[in-house]
Amino acid sequence: MDVWVVIDFLSSQTTYDYLSVIVGGITGALFACDRNLDIVGAVTLGLMTGYGGGVVRDILLDGHGFYFMQHADLVLIAAAICAFVFFFQGVFKHLDATVFFADALSVGLFALAGASKAVSCDVGFVYAVLLGAITGVGGGAIRDVCVGEVPGVFKESNFYAVASLGGALMYVVAVYVGSPSLAASLLCVFTVVALRYWSVYFDWRTSTPTDLTPVLSRTVKAIFLHGSSKRNRRRFRGIFHMKRASAGDEGSAGERANDAASDDGVAVGSGVREEDVAALGEFARDKRD
Repeated sequence: MDVWVVIDFLSSQTTYDYLSVIVGGITGALFACDRNLDIVGAVTLGLMTGYGGGVVRDILLDGHGFYFMQHADLVLIAAAICAFVFFFQGVFKHLDATVFFADALSVGLFALAGASKAVSCDVGFVYAVLLGAITGVGGGAIRDVCVGEVPGVFKESNFYAVASLGGALMYVVAVYVGSPSLAASLLCVFTVVALRYWSVYFDWRTSTPTDLTPVLSRTVKAIFLHGSSKRNRRRFRGIFHMKRASAGDEGSAGERANDAASDDGVAVGSGVREEDVAALGEFARDKRD
């Protein structure tokens, strides 16, 4: 019986929210210490990091309540933890691997908290995944904006938003196929942490903007000009000639007929008007008569 109590506790929405806020508060306070902010800045950034993604999620889930306003004890706990990090930051600075793990874990917990609440609100598959990803990166983005930096999620970096999206996707898929809530939760967190670690180890990065217009242009030219037969190339040129000829009826019908003829005498365009063709047909019949 005690085992089932533990399982229910670990798979509850309140547990997800508490863990994500506490771990997010630690990473936010460490971020503030790296920027030489004071105690107010450390606590504020810690709370923003811990609550930011969840607040955005609850705003989008209009009418389902704000957990920030429902658990005053969690606010006090998170603030106390942020103050502890500020006054004893040296303890964390010598634990780089632990801090990185805490950061990856916070993203996983945020993604889990967002996706699980979205699923419980029955918003649908797509929105559940999106809300999980937004919750995972929302707090960090708000934190970066508060200190005047471009959010790390918008810059070239190792997987951050991608990890959050992947974890949320795995959770929603697992729930939709009927997996137990605890198993789906563990899968979500594991996916996020694994993607974060693998992206750093293998140096996988999101790419900067790349203009593929020249590649597309060369591909189109190769298909329609170089990759087709000689007859088809003449046909495409005839189409463009038809557009130019119809724009302004300059020149004689004979000139348009010569332009529409290919080197081997095969007509390749429609530059000649229908009445000119009819006139040429009558002239040929008169000659035969």
